[in-house]
Amino acid sequence: MAEYNVFMHEYPLAIYFAAFVLLIWYSGDFSLMLFTAFAFLSGLYAHKLFSLLGFERYSFEEYPYVYVAPMPFKSAFAIGDAVVISRKLVEEADEDILRAIIYHELGHVKFRDFTTVFLLVFVYSVIATYSKSKVVLFAYLLLFVWIYWHMEARADLYALRKSANIEKALEQFNLKWRLAFLKGDTNTHQQTMWVLLTILFFAGFYLGTLLIKQ
Repeated sequence: MAEYNVFMHEYPLAIYFAAFVLLIWYSGDFSLMLFTAFAFLSGLYAHKLFSLLGFERYSFEEYPYVYVAPMPFKSAFAIGDAVVISRKLVEEADEDILRAIIYHELGHVKFRDFTTVFLLVFVYSVIATYSKSKVVLFAYLLLFVWIYWHMEARADLYALRKSANIEKALEQFNLKWRLAFLKGDTNTHQQTMWVLLTILFFAGFYLGTLLIKQ
């Protein structure tokens, strides 16, 4: 199994809560605070919301809050303490892949990734509203992508530790980057190339906006 340093992902909650308080104080917009508190609490008790909406409960071996949603595409996601899988995924995915996907989403639930993502998005929205520096916004976007990728990799590792066939699921959905990480593949030149091209694209886009303003 590939080595994985989870330390970087055990502390962001405290940092982003601190950032949340400081940004609210700085902006003076307390309506943002009320909205954020409502959305955050909604996420913590998401299973109650899905129960009220009448979503079908999916019987899973060790977690009671897995729901089936009538979505016309193959998808699964975690919100707060609940896992939602699409009807199409339940009907078309084989048992091994479906089990691996659910355990991946349970990894997000276990490590409270919904809270981290919510705070990341909130801080981004405040920076976009009140910061005049596009460099700061661009740097934050890179930080967001970096943390989000680590969350996905950690959820894969959680599924792997639960003896779920997550590698089969990643192959099925052609998620080569995460599969290479799980296998400890050192041949990651293609990944590096795409990261550099992405950075180059955003840097070019930023420079283009500066030229247009002139």
